[in-house]
Amino acid sequence: MSNNIPLPSVEEVKSWSPKEVITFLEIKKDELFLRDIHIKVIEDQKVTGRAFLELNADKLMQDGLNRGPAKIIAGLVKEIKNEGQENLKRLFDEFEEELNNIRNTFREEIAEIKNKLDKLNEMSREIKKIRLFNEVAWFSAPGSVTVTEKGNFVRLQGVCIDFPLKLTITTQRKEYGMFTDPPSPKVSVNILQEYFINECKQLQRSKNSKLVVEDVYSIPLLATRNPDFVFIAKGCPLDALHVVAVGEIKKQVNNKFSNADVGQAVSFGEKVLQLQPWRSYVYVVLTDCKLIVIYKVTRCNFNNEGTRFSYEYVLPANLNYESKDCPPNGWKYLVTIMECDQEKLGWVDPLLKFDSDTVRLVRSISAGRTSIVYEGKLNETNTVVVKLAKDEKYLSCFEREKSVLENLNTSPHIPKLLLYNKNSLVTIPLGTKVENLQKNDIKNIIETLKTAHLQNIVHMDLRKYNFIRNNDKILIIDWGYSVSKNDVGKFSGALECMPDDILKSLANGEQITYSPSIDLICLVRSFYLMLHNPTNSEMMKISFDGISDFKSRVKCLLDFWSSHGTSDLWQKIYKEANDLNYDNLIKELEELF
Repeated sequence: MSNNIPLPSVEEVKSWSPKEVITFLEIKKDELFLRDIHIKVIEDQKVTGRAFLELNADKLMQDGLNRGPAKIIAGLVKEIKNEGQENLKRLFDEFEEELNNIRNTFREEIAEIKNKLDKLNEMSREIKKIRLFNEVAWFSAPGSVTVTEKGNFVRLQGVCIDFPLKLTITTQRKEYGMFTDPPSPKVSVNILQEYFINECKQLQRSKNSKLVVEDVYSIPLLATRNPDFVFIAKGCPLDALHVVAVGEIKKQVNNKFSNADVGQAVSFGEKVLQLQPWRSYVYVVLTDCKLIVIYKVTRCNFNNEGTRFSYEYVLPANLNYESKDCPPNGWKYLVTIMECDQEKLGWVDPLLKFDSDTVRLVRSISAGRTSIVYEGKLNETNTVVVKLAKDEKYLSCFEREKSVLENLNTSPHIPKLLLYNKNSLVTIPLGTKVENLQKNDIKNIIETLKTAHLQNIVHMDLRKYNFIRNNDKILIIDWGYSVSKNDVGKFSGALECMPDDILKSLANGEQITYSPSIDLICLVRSFYLMLHNPTNSEMMKISFDGISDFKSRVKCLLDFWSSHGTSDLWQKIYKEANDLNYDNLIKELEELF
Protein backbone atom coordinates (compact mmCIF):
# COMPACT_ATOMS: atom_id res chain seq x y z
CA MET A 1 0.00 0.00 0.00
CA SER A 2 1.05 3.54 -0.64
CA ASN A 3 2.81 5.48 2.09
CA ASN A 4 1.98 8.86 0.56
CA ILE A 5 -0.25 9.81 3.50
CA PRO A 6 1.11 8.86 6.96
CA LEU A 7 -0.99 6.44 8.93
CA PRO A 8 -2.45 7.61 12.23
CA SER A 9 -1.38 6.03 15.49
CA VAL A 10 -3.56 3.51 17.28
CA GLU A 11 -4.12 6.03 20.08
CA GLU A 12 -5.36 8.60 17.57
CA VAL A 13 -7.77 6.15 15.95
CA LYS A 14 -9.19 5.10 19.32
CA SER A 15 -10.39 8.66 19.87
CA TRP A 16 -12.19 8.96 16.50
CA SER A 17 -15.91 9.43 16.11
CA PRO A 18 -17.81 7.58 13.31
CA LYS A 19 -17.61 10.73 11.21
CA GLU A 20 -13.79 10.89 11.59
CA VAL A 21 -13.53 7.23 10.54
CA ILE A 22 -15.43 8.00 7.33
CA THR A 23 -13.32 11.12 6.69
CA PHE A 24 -10.17 9.01 6.96
CA LEU A 25 -11.50 6.38 4.54
CA GLU A 26 -12.51 9.06 2.04
CA ILE A 27 -8.97 10.47 2.18
CA LYS A 28 -7.61 6.99 1.51
CA LYS A 29 -10.31 6.10 -1.08
CA ASP A 30 -8.28 6.65 -4.23
CA GLU A 31 -5.13 5.19 -2.72
CA LEU A 32 -7.00 2.00 -1.74
CA PHE A 33 -9.26 1.80 -4.84
CA LEU A 34 -12.41 2.05 -2.74
CA ARG A 35 -15.76 3.35 -3.94
CA ASP A 36 -18.37 5.42 -2.13
CA ILE A 37 -20.66 2.37 -1.84
CA HIS A 38 -17.92 0.51 0.04
CA ILE A 39 -17.46 3.37 2.49
CA LYS A 40 -21.27 3.72 2.79
CA VAL A 41 -21.45 0.21 4.31
CA ILE A 42 -19.18 1.27 7.20
CA GLU A 43 -20.95 4.62 7.54
CA ASP A 44 -24.28 2.84 7.99
CA GLN A 45 -22.79 0.74 10.82
CA LYS A 46 -21.76 3.92 12.78
CA VAL A 47 -18.26 2.51 13.33
CA THR A 48 -16.18 4.43 15.90
CA GLY A 49 -12.39 4.49 15.98
CA ARG A 50 -12.18 1.70 18.56
CA ALA A 51 -14.63 -0.47 16.55
CA PHE A 52 -12.68 0.28 13.37
CA LEU A 53 -9.55 -1.23 14.93
CA GLU A 54 -11.52 -4.45 15.62
CA LEU A 55 -12.61 -4.92 11.98
CA ASN A 56 -11.44 -7.88 9.92
CA ALA A 57 -12.40 -9.24 6.49
CA ASP A 58 -15.04 -11.66 7.82
CA LYS A 59 -16.86 -8.97 9.82
CA LEU A 60 -16.83 -6.59 6.88
CA MET A 61 -18.24 -9.25 4.53
CA GLN A 62 -20.98 -10.00 7.08
CA ASP A 63 -21.87 -6.30 6.93
CA GLY A 64 -22.28 -6.57 3.13
CA LEU A 65 -18.89 -5.72 1.66
CA ASN A 66 -17.48 -7.75 -1.17
CA ARG A 67 -14.40 -9.84 -0.43
CA GLY A 68 -11.97 -7.49 -2.25
CA PRO A 69 -12.86 -4.20 -0.46
CA ALA A 70 -13.25 -6.11 2.82
CA LYS A 71 -9.68 -7.44 2.60
CA ILE A 72 -8.35 -4.00 1.61
CA ILE A 73 -9.95 -2.27 4.63
CA ALA A 74 -8.95 -5.14 6.96
CA GLY A 75 -5.40 -4.81 5.66
CA LEU A 76 -5.48 -1.07 6.39
CA VAL A 77 -6.56 -1.77 9.98
CA LYS A 78 -3.79 -4.33 10.38
CA GLU A 79 -1.24 -1.90 8.95
CA ILE A 80 -2.32 0.78 11.45
CA LYS A 81 -1.95 -1.71 14.29
CA ASN A 82 1.46 -2.92 13.11
CA GLU A 83 2.63 0.65 12.68
CA GLY A 84 1.62 1.32 16.28
CA GLN A 85 3.48 -1.73 17.52
CA GLU A 86 6.54 -0.80 15.53
CA ASN A 87 6.38 2.73 16.89
CA LEU A 88 5.98 1.36 20.39
CA LYS A 89 8.89 -1.00 19.90
CA ARG A 90 10.96 1.82 18.49
CA LEU A 91 10.07 3.98 21.48
CA PHE A 92 11.03 1.19 23.86
CA ASP A 93 14.29 0.65 21.99
CA GLU A 94 15.06 4.35 22.13
CA PHE A 95 14.13 4.47 25.81
CA GLU A 96 16.29 1.45 26.60
CA GLU A 97 19.20 2.96 24.70
CA GLU A 98 18.80 6.25 26.54
CA LEU A 99 18.50 4.41 29.86
CA ASN A 100 21.71 2.51 29.15
CA ASN A 101 23.44 5.77 28.29
CA ILE A 102 22.22 7.26 31.56
CA ARG A 103 23.40 4.18 33.46
CA ASN A 104 26.83 4.36 31.86
CA THR A 105 27.07 8.09 32.52
CA PHE A 106 25.89 7.55 36.08
CA ARG A 107 28.50 4.82 36.62
CA GLU A 108 31.21 7.11 35.27
CA GLU A 109 30.03 9.98 37.47
CA ILE A 110 29.83 7.71 40.53
CA ALA A 111 33.35 6.48 39.83
CA GLU A 112 34.55 10.06 39.43
CA ILE A 113 32.78 11.15 42.64
CA LYS A 114 34.24 8.17 44.50
CA ASN A 115 37.69 9.07 43.22
CA LYS A 116 37.22 12.67 44.34
CA LEU A 117 35.94 11.55 47.74
CA ASP A 118 38.97 9.32 48.17
CA LYS A 119 41.21 12.26 47.33
CA LEU A 120 39.26 14.51 49.71
CA ASN A 121 39.58 11.94 52.48
CA GLU A 122 43.31 11.72 51.90
CA MET A 123 43.50 15.52 51.83
CA SER A 124 41.45 15.72 55.03
CA ARG A 125 43.88 13.39 56.74
CA GLU A 126 46.76 15.56 55.59
CA ILE A 127 44.93 18.61 56.94
CA LYS A 128 44.71 16.82 60.28
CA LYS A 129 48.50 16.63 60.21
CA ILE A 130 48.85 20.29 59.22
CA ARG A 131 46.52 21.31 62.03
CA LEU A 132 48.96 19.71 64.43
CA PHE A 133 51.67 22.03 63.15
CA ASN A 134 49.63 25.20 63.60
CA GLU A 135 47.73 24.44 66.79
CA VAL A 136 49.06 25.75 70.08
CA ALA A 137 49.73 22.15 71.03
CA TRP A 138 51.19 20.28 73.95
CA PHE A 139 54.27 19.05 72.16
CA SER A 140 56.06 16.77 74.52
CA ALA A 141 59.27 16.24 72.60
CA PRO A 142 61.66 19.13 73.37
CA GLY A 143 61.73 21.54 70.47
CA SER A 144 59.55 19.35 68.23
CA VAL A 145 57.23 21.23 65.89
CA THR A 146 55.99 18.53 63.50
CA VAL A 147 54.37 15.15 63.91
CA THR A 148 57.33 13.61 62.07
CA GLU A 149 59.73 14.95 64.68
CA LYS A 150 57.39 13.83 67.42
CA GLY A 151 57.22 10.31 65.96
CA ASN A 152 60.99 10.17 65.67
CA PHE A 153 61.29 11.29 69.30
CA VAL A 154 58.87 8.55 70.41
CA ARG A 155 60.85 5.91 68.54
CA LEU A 156 64.16 7.07 69.97
CA GLN A 157 63.07 7.85 73.52
CA GLY A 158 60.11 5.51 73.97
CA VAL A 159 60.46 2.32 76.01
CA CYS A 160 59.51 -1.04 74.50
CA ILE A 161 57.34 -3.04 76.93
CA ASP A 162 55.33 -6.25 77.04
CA PHE A 163 51.60 -5.82 76.65
CA PRO A 164 50.70 -4.37 80.08
CA LEU A 165 47.21 -5.85 80.49
CA LYS A 166 46.10 -9.39 81.23
CA LEU A 167 45.42 -10.96 77.83
CA THR A 168 41.92 -12.10 77.02
CA ILE A 169 41.04 -15.78 76.71
CA THR A 170 38.21 -14.94 74.32
CA THR A 171 38.25 -16.50 70.87
CA GLN A 172 36.17 -15.65 67.84
CA ARG A 173 34.11 -18.29 66.06
CA LYS A 174 32.30 -16.10 63.58
CA GLU A 175 34.14 -14.88 60.52
CA TYR A 176 33.23 -11.25 61.13
CA GLY A 177 35.44 -9.73 63.78
CA MET A 178 38.42 -11.93 62.93
CA PHE A 179 40.06 -9.47 60.50
CA THR A 180 40.59 -12.43 58.16
CA ASP A 181 40.21 -10.57 54.88
CA PRO A 182 41.60 -7.03 55.24
CA PRO A 183 41.47 -4.74 52.20
CA SER A 184 44.45 -4.37 49.92
CA PRO A 185 46.99 -1.73 50.96
CA LYS A 186 46.26 -0.05 47.63
CA VAL A 187 42.75 1.00 48.67
CA SER A 188 42.03 4.37 50.24
CA VAL A 189 42.42 4.84 53.99
CA ASN A 190 38.69 5.54 54.02
CA ILE A 191 37.98 1.92 53.03
CA LEU A 192 40.41 0.67 55.69
CA GLN A 193 38.55 2.79 58.22
CA GLU A 194 35.19 1.33 57.25
CA TYR A 195 36.56 -2.22 57.39
CA PHE A 196 38.13 -1.74 60.84
CA ILE A 197 34.99 -0.21 62.35
CA ASN A 198 32.77 -2.98 60.94
CA GLU A 199 35.03 -5.70 62.37
CA CYS A 200 35.04 -3.98 65.76
CA LYS A 201 31.23 -3.79 65.75
CA GLN A 202 31.14 -7.57 65.72
CA LEU A 203 33.60 -7.75 68.62
CA GLN A 204 31.71 -5.27 70.78
CA ARG A 205 28.57 -7.44 70.60
CA SER A 206 30.31 -9.89 72.90
CA LYS A 207 28.93 -10.04 76.43
CA ASN A 208 32.50 -9.58 77.69
CA SER A 209 33.04 -6.34 75.80
CA LYS A 210 32.81 -3.27 78.02
CA LEU A 211 33.92 -0.69 75.46
CA VAL A 212 32.69 0.24 72.00
CA VAL A 213 34.75 1.60 69.13
CA GLU A 214 33.31 4.78 67.65
CA ASP A 215 34.21 6.16 64.23
CA VAL A 216 34.97 9.84 64.84
CA TYR A 217 37.03 10.56 61.74
CA SER A 218 34.61 13.31 60.66
CA ILE A 219 33.85 14.57 64.18
CA PRO A 220 36.14 17.10 65.93
CA LEU A 221 35.64 15.20 69.18
CA LEU A 222 38.86 16.32 70.85
CA ALA A 223 38.23 20.07 70.77
CA THR A 224 39.16 20.89 67.14
CA ARG A 225 40.83 17.53 66.57
CA ASN A 226 39.32 14.37 65.11
CA PRO A 227 41.14 11.05 65.49
CA ASP A 228 40.00 8.09 63.40
CA PHE A 229 38.36 6.21 66.26
CA VAL A 230 37.97 6.22 70.02
CA PHE A 231 37.04 3.69 72.69
CA ILE A 232 34.05 4.66 74.85
CA ALA A 233 32.43 2.71 77.69
CA LYS A 234 29.10 1.16 76.69
CA GLY A 235 26.21 3.45 77.51
CA CYS A 236 28.34 6.59 77.84
CA PRO A 237 27.84 9.66 75.64
CA LEU A 238 30.24 10.27 72.79
CA ASP A 239 32.18 13.15 74.31
CA ALA A 240 35.81 14.06 74.93
CA LEU A 241 35.31 13.51 78.65
CA HIS A 242 34.42 9.86 78.11
CA VAL A 243 37.19 8.88 75.70
CA VAL A 244 38.95 5.89 77.25
CA ALA A 245 41.50 5.24 74.50
CA VAL A 246 42.15 6.62 71.03
CA GLY A 247 43.29 5.22 67.69
CA GLU A 248 44.50 5.98 64.19
CA ILE A 249 44.39 3.98 60.95
CA LYS A 250 47.37 4.42 58.65
CA LYS A 251 48.95 2.62 55.72
CA GLN A 252 52.40 1.21 56.25
CA VAL A 253 55.26 2.34 54.05
CA ASN A 254 58.05 -0.19 53.45
CA ASN A 255 56.43 -2.51 56.01
CA LYS A 256 56.39 0.02 58.83
CA PHE A 257 54.46 3.03 60.04
CA SER A 258 56.13 6.34 59.30
CA ASN A 259 57.37 8.72 61.99
CA ALA A 260 54.56 11.08 61.00
CA ASP A 261 51.98 8.33 61.59
CA VAL A 262 53.42 7.55 65.02
CA GLY A 263 53.65 11.24 65.90
CA GLN A 264 50.08 11.94 64.88
CA ALA A 265 48.73 8.93 66.79
CA VAL A 266 50.45 9.76 70.08
CA SER A 267 49.49 13.43 69.68
CA PHE A 268 45.86 12.37 69.91
CA GLY A 269 46.74 10.57 73.13
CA GLU A 270 48.31 13.77 74.45
CA LYS A 271 45.18 15.67 73.45
CA VAL A 272 43.05 13.27 75.48
CA LEU A 273 45.25 13.93 78.52
CA GLN A 274 44.96 17.65 77.89
CA LEU A 275 41.16 17.46 77.81
CA GLN A 276 41.12 15.08 80.80
CA PRO A 277 43.80 16.68 83.01
CA TRP A 278 42.90 14.51 86.02
CA ARG A 279 44.07 11.26 84.42
CA SER A 280 47.69 10.06 84.24
CA TYR A 281 47.93 8.01 81.08
CA VAL A 282 46.08 6.87 77.97
CA TYR A 283 46.48 4.04 75.48
CA VAL A 284 46.78 4.73 71.75
CA VAL A 285 46.15 2.17 68.99
CA LEU A 286 47.84 2.47 65.59
CA THR A 287 46.81 -0.04 62.92
CA ASP A 288 46.58 -0.74 59.20
CA CYS A 289 44.01 -3.55 59.74
CA LYS A 290 46.81 -6.12 59.49
CA LEU A 291 49.20 -5.11 62.24
CA ILE A 292 48.48 -3.27 65.45
CA VAL A 293 50.81 -1.22 67.67
CA ILE A 294 49.86 -0.13 71.18
CA TYR A 295 51.33 3.04 72.72
CA LYS A 296 50.99 4.21 76.29
CA VAL A 297 51.28 7.97 76.75
CA THR A 298 51.90 9.01 80.37
CA ARG A 299 51.80 12.49 81.82
CA CYS A 300 55.10 13.52 83.46
CA ASN A 301 56.28 16.29 85.72
CA PHE A 302 58.33 18.97 84.04
CA ASN A 303 62.06 18.52 83.86
CA ASN A 304 64.81 20.77 82.63
CA GLU A 305 64.17 19.74 79.05
CA GLY A 306 60.49 20.57 79.27
CA THR A 307 59.30 17.03 78.52
CA ARG A 308 55.64 16.62 79.47
CA PHE A 309 54.99 13.01 78.51
CA SER A 310 56.75 9.69 78.47
CA TYR A 311 56.06 6.99 75.92
CA GLU A 312 55.94 3.22 76.02
CA TYR A 313 55.05 0.93 73.16
CA VAL A 314 54.29 -2.71 72.47
CA LEU A 315 55.94 -4.22 69.39
CA PRO A 316 53.67 -4.57 66.31
CA ALA A 317 51.54 -7.72 66.39
CA ASN A 318 49.38 -9.49 63.83
CA LEU A 319 45.69 -8.58 63.90
CA ASN A 320 44.45 -11.14 61.34
CA TYR A 321 43.13 -14.54 62.37
CA GLU A 322 44.83 -17.44 60.60
CA SER A 323 43.43 -20.28 62.70
CA LYS A 324 40.14 -20.27 64.62
CA ASP A 325 41.79 -22.10 67.50
CA CYS A 326 44.74 -19.73 67.78
CA PRO A 327 43.90 -16.01 67.81
CA PRO A 328 46.89 -13.78 67.01
CA ASN A 329 48.41 -11.53 69.67
CA GLY A 330 47.40 -8.31 67.94
CA TRP A 331 43.77 -9.42 67.91
CA LYS A 332 44.08 -10.31 71.61
CA TYR A 333 45.48 -6.84 72.35
CA LEU A 334 42.48 -5.18 70.71
CA VAL A 335 39.90 -7.46 72.36
CA THR A 336 41.61 -7.13 75.76
CA ILE A 337 41.27 -3.35 75.56
CA MET A 338 37.59 -3.69 74.64
CA GLU A 339 36.99 -6.06 77.58
CA CYS A 340 38.79 -3.90 80.15
CA ASP A 341 37.17 -1.72 82.76
CA GLN A 342 37.76 1.85 81.68
CA GLU A 343 39.56 2.59 84.96
CA LYS A 344 42.20 -0.04 84.13
CA LEU A 345 42.91 1.88 80.94
CA GLY A 346 43.63 5.10 82.83
CA TRP A 347 40.22 6.74 82.64
CA VAL A 348 39.23 8.68 85.76
CA ASP A 349 35.74 9.79 86.69
CA PRO A 350 35.73 13.58 86.10
CA LEU A 351 34.69 14.62 89.60
CA LEU A 352 36.24 17.74 91.12
CA LYS A 353 36.13 18.41 94.85
CA PHE A 354 36.01 21.82 96.53
CA ASP A 355 35.85 21.23 100.29
CA SER A 356 32.26 20.05 100.84
CA ASP A 357 31.18 20.70 97.25
CA THR A 358 31.65 18.45 94.24
CA VAL A 359 31.45 19.25 90.55
CA ARG A 360 30.97 16.47 88.03
CA LEU A 361 32.07 17.39 84.52
CA VAL A 362 29.38 16.57 81.98
CA ARG A 363 30.83 17.58 78.62
CA SER A 364 33.60 19.69 77.13
CA ILE A 365 32.44 23.01 75.69
CA SER A 366 35.55 24.59 74.23
CA ALA A 367 39.31 24.82 74.44
CA GLY A 368 41.22 28.09 74.38
CA ARG A 369 44.88 28.93 74.62
CA THR A 370 44.91 28.97 78.44
CA SER A 371 42.12 26.61 79.44
CA ILE A 372 39.59 23.93 78.65
CA VAL A 373 35.98 24.74 79.44
CA TYR A 374 33.39 22.18 80.55
CA GLU A 375 29.77 22.03 81.49
CA GLY A 376 29.43 20.60 84.98
CA LYS A 377 26.94 19.69 87.68
CA LEU A 378 27.44 21.25 91.09
CA ASN A 379 26.52 18.72 93.78
CA GLU A 380 24.71 16.74 91.05
CA THR A 381 22.04 19.44 90.67
CA ASN A 382 22.95 22.88 89.33
CA THR A 383 24.51 23.44 85.92
CA VAL A 384 27.82 25.32 86.08
CA VAL A 385 30.75 26.24 83.85
CA VAL A 386 34.15 24.81 84.79
CA LYS A 387 37.38 26.26 83.43
CA LEU A 388 40.54 24.18 83.91
CA ALA A 389 44.04 25.49 83.23
CA LYS A 390 45.91 23.79 80.41
CA ASP A 391 49.30 24.44 81.89
CA GLU A 392 51.02 25.75 84.99
CA LYS A 393 52.24 28.76 83.03
CA TYR A 394 48.62 29.93 82.78
CA LEU A 395 47.88 29.80 86.51
CA SER A 396 48.58 33.54 86.79
CA CYS A 397 45.75 34.12 84.29
CA PHE A 398 43.44 32.10 86.53
CA GLU A 399 44.45 34.10 89.58
CA ARG A 400 43.86 37.33 87.66
CA GLU A 401 40.44 36.23 86.41
CA LYS A 402 39.40 35.14 89.91
CA SER A 403 40.34 38.57 91.25
CA VAL A 404 38.40 40.40 88.52
CA LEU A 405 35.28 38.26 88.93
CA GLU A 406 35.33 38.93 92.66
CA ASN A 407 35.76 42.69 92.14
CA LEU A 408 32.98 42.88 89.55
CA ASN A 409 30.64 40.43 91.26
CA THR A 410 27.74 42.91 91.37
CA SER A 411 27.62 43.35 87.59
CA PRO A 412 24.79 41.43 85.89
CA HIS A 413 26.93 41.03 82.75
CA ILE A 414 29.91 39.31 84.36
CA PRO A 415 29.94 35.57 85.23
CA LYS A 416 29.44 34.77 88.91
CA LEU A 417 32.33 32.95 90.56
CA LEU A 418 31.11 30.09 92.76
CA LEU A 419 34.19 27.95 93.47
CA TYR A 420 37.87 28.00 92.62
CA ASN A 421 41.30 26.60 93.28
CA LYS A 422 44.65 27.37 91.72
CA ASN A 423 43.88 25.69 88.39
CA SER A 424 40.08 25.81 88.12
CA LEU A 425 37.23 28.30 88.18
CA VAL A 426 33.56 27.37 88.58
CA THR A 427 31.09 29.98 87.38
CA ILE A 428 27.51 30.54 86.28
CA PRO A 429 25.65 30.87 84.01
CA LEU A 430 26.17 28.51 81.09
CA GLY A 431 25.73 30.57 77.93
CA THR A 432 25.81 30.21 74.18
CA LYS A 433 28.15 31.71 71.60
CA VAL A 434 27.34 35.13 70.19
CA GLU A 435 27.45 35.63 66.44
CA ASN A 436 25.83 39.08 66.35
CA LEU A 437 25.09 41.76 68.91
CA GLN A 438 21.61 43.05 69.64
CA LYS A 439 20.78 46.70 70.18
CA ASN A 440 20.36 46.40 73.94
CA ASP A 441 23.73 44.57 74.16
CA ILE A 442 25.58 47.77 73.28
CA LYS A 443 24.57 49.67 76.40
CA ASN A 444 25.04 46.63 78.65
CA ILE A 445 28.56 45.94 77.36
CA ILE A 446 29.79 49.54 77.42
CA GLU A 447 28.39 50.27 80.87
CA THR A 448 30.01 47.06 82.16
CA LEU A 449 33.33 48.12 80.66
CA LYS A 450 32.95 51.55 82.23
CA THR A 451 32.45 49.90 85.63
CA ALA A 452 35.57 47.79 85.07
CA HIS A 453 37.60 50.81 83.95
CA LEU A 454 36.56 52.73 87.06
CA GLN A 455 38.13 49.88 89.03
CA ASN A 456 41.31 50.18 86.92
CA ILE A 457 40.60 46.95 84.99
CA VAL A 458 41.17 46.73 81.22
CA HIS A 459 39.93 43.51 79.57
CA MET A 460 42.46 43.52 76.65
CA ASP A 461 40.88 40.52 74.90
CA LEU A 462 37.51 41.88 73.82
CA ARG A 463 36.17 40.11 70.73
CA LYS A 464 33.07 38.17 69.81
CA TYR A 465 34.50 34.90 71.14
CA ASN A 466 34.51 36.42 74.62
CA PHE A 467 30.83 37.28 74.64
CA ILE A 468 28.20 34.73 75.60
CA ARG A 469 24.44 34.97 75.87
CA ASN A 470 22.31 33.50 78.62
CA ASN A 471 18.67 33.81 77.64
CA ASP A 472 18.59 37.48 76.51
CA LYS A 473 21.46 38.66 78.70
CA ILE A 474 24.92 39.36 77.27
CA LEU A 475 27.97 38.50 79.39
CA ILE A 476 31.65 39.38 79.01
CA ILE A 477 33.87 36.39 79.78
CA ASP A 478 37.59 35.46 79.83
CA TRP A 479 39.20 38.12 82.01
CA GLY A 480 42.44 36.18 82.42
CA TYR A 481 44.44 38.56 80.21
CA SER A 482 43.02 41.69 81.82
CA VAL A 483 45.50 44.27 83.11
CA SER A 484 45.63 47.33 85.35
CA LYS A 485 44.66 50.60 83.68
CA ASN A 486 47.54 52.77 82.39
CA ASP A 487 50.23 50.24 83.30
CA VAL A 488 52.96 49.69 80.71
CA GLY A 489 53.94 46.22 79.59
CA LYS A 490 53.91 43.53 76.93
CA PHE A 491 50.99 42.68 74.72
CA SER A 492 48.54 39.95 75.64
CA GLY A 493 45.22 39.02 74.09
CA ALA A 494 43.93 38.93 70.52
CA LEU A 495 45.26 40.95 67.62
CA GLU A 496 42.45 41.26 65.11
CA CYS A 497 40.52 44.02 66.90
CA MET A 498 43.41 45.99 68.41
CA PRO A 499 43.64 49.77 67.77
CA ASP A 500 46.09 50.96 65.12
CA ASP A 501 48.43 52.62 67.64
CA ILE A 502 48.77 49.33 69.55
CA LEU A 503 49.43 47.42 66.31
CA LYS A 504 52.11 49.94 65.31
CA SER A 505 53.78 49.66 68.73
CA LEU A 506 53.80 45.89 68.38
CA ALA A 507 55.27 46.12 64.89
CA ASN A 508 58.08 48.28 66.31
CA GLY A 509 58.67 45.95 69.25
CA GLU A 510 57.59 48.60 71.75
CA GLN A 511 55.81 48.11 75.04
CA ILE A 512 52.24 49.34 75.22
CA THR A 513 50.19 51.37 77.66
CA TYR A 514 47.05 49.61 78.86
CA SER A 515 44.50 52.32 78.16
CA PRO A 516 40.73 51.77 78.66
CA SER A 517 40.28 53.02 75.09
CA ILE A 518 41.75 49.70 73.92
CA ASP A 519 38.63 47.92 75.16
CA LEU A 520 36.30 50.38 73.45
CA ILE A 521 38.16 50.25 70.12
CA CYS A 522 38.22 46.44 70.33
CA LEU A 523 34.46 46.47 70.90
CA VAL A 524 33.91 48.77 67.91
CA ARG A 525 36.06 46.62 65.64
CA SER A 526 34.48 43.40 66.90
CA PHE A 527 31.08 44.91 66.14
CA TYR A 528 32.28 45.95 62.68
CA LEU A 529 33.46 42.40 61.93
CA MET A 530 30.14 40.95 63.11
CA LEU A 531 28.21 43.39 60.93
CA HIS A 532 30.25 42.92 57.77
CA ASN A 533 31.61 39.40 58.27
CA PRO A 534 34.61 39.88 55.96
CA THR A 535 35.93 36.77 54.24
CA ASN A 536 39.46 38.13 54.21
CA SER A 537 41.66 35.27 55.41
CA GLU A 538 43.77 37.79 57.32
CA MET A 539 40.92 38.24 59.79
CA MET A 540 40.84 34.64 60.98
CA LYS A 541 40.78 34.15 64.73
CA ILE A 542 44.35 34.10 66.01
CA SER A 543 45.98 35.02 69.28
CA PHE A 544 49.36 36.38 70.23
CA ASP A 545 50.56 32.90 71.17
CA GLY A 546 52.14 30.78 68.50
CA ILE A 547 52.38 33.31 65.66
CA SER A 548 55.38 32.41 63.56
CA ASP A 549 55.80 35.82 61.92
CA PHE A 550 54.31 38.30 64.36
CA LYS A 551 55.36 41.53 62.66
CA SER A 552 54.09 40.33 59.30
CA ARG A 553 50.77 39.46 60.89
CA VAL A 554 50.52 42.90 62.48
CA LYS A 555 51.25 44.56 59.13
CA CYS A 556 48.46 42.56 57.47
CA LEU A 557 46.03 43.73 60.13
CA LEU A 558 47.10 47.35 59.70
CA ASP A 559 46.55 46.98 55.96
CA PHE A 560 43.11 45.50 56.57
CA TRP A 561 41.94 48.27 58.87
CA SER A 562 43.36 50.96 56.58
CA SER A 563 40.64 50.06 54.07
CA HIS A 564 37.80 48.97 56.38
CA GLY A 565 35.70 51.10 58.70
CA THR A 566 37.19 54.31 57.32
CA SER A 567 33.98 56.21 56.53
CA ASP A 568 33.08 59.42 58.39
CA LEU A 569 30.53 57.45 60.40
CA TRP A 570 33.09 54.97 61.71
CA GLN A 571 35.70 57.66 62.26
CA LYS A 572 33.21 59.49 64.47
CA ILE A 573 32.60 56.27 66.41
CA TYR A 574 36.35 55.72 66.82
CA LYS A 575 36.73 59.26 68.18
CA GLU A 576 34.07 58.67 70.84
CA ALA A 577 35.85 55.44 71.83
CA ASN A 578 39.30 57.06 71.96
CA ASP A 579 37.95 59.95 74.02
CA LEU A 580 36.24 57.52 76.44
CA ASN A 581 32.86 59.13 75.79
CA TYR A 582 30.92 56.07 76.94
CA ASP A 583 27.41 57.54 76.62
CA ASN A 584 28.05 59.02 73.17
CA LEU A 585 29.57 55.74 72.02
CA ILE A 586 26.43 53.90 73.13
CA LYS A 587 24.30 56.36 71.15
CA GLU A 588 26.41 56.14 67.98
CA LEU A 589 26.52 52.33 67.94
CA GLU A 590 22.82 51.94 68.74
CA GLU A 591 21.98 54.11 65.73
CA LEU A 592 23.49 51.41 63.51
CA PHE A 593 20.60 49.05 64.34
